[in-house]
Amino acid sequence: MWQWVATVAMWLMEGSYLPQLIRLYRVKEAEEFALLFPLLNVTGRFLLMLYSHSRGEYVLAWGFLGGLMLRVTLLLQVLYYRWRRRYYERLRNTTLGL
Repeated sequence: MWQWVATVAMWLMEGSYLPQLIRLYRVKEAEEFALLFPLLNVTGRFLLMLYSHSRGEYVLAWGFLGGLMLRVTLLLQVLYYRWRRRYYERLRNTTLGL
């Protein structure tokens, strides 16, 4: 029974990132989002996934894998939207001759 509790708890914690991913997708801007946060989070989740797997805690390892995928998505969104904003600013400046 406790494995089910751990599974539900893990997916609730990891799924808490979905609203942020959806918001970033809708707003399409990530300038105010700290880049270090998702980078450290991805690294920590990856290490925890490896640790859980090595200890035979496969339920937690799968949960950390799901969280890792969400956090990598968040990191890629932040990088993309920052790159896109700078690209359009450069394009606008060269078009206007600034």
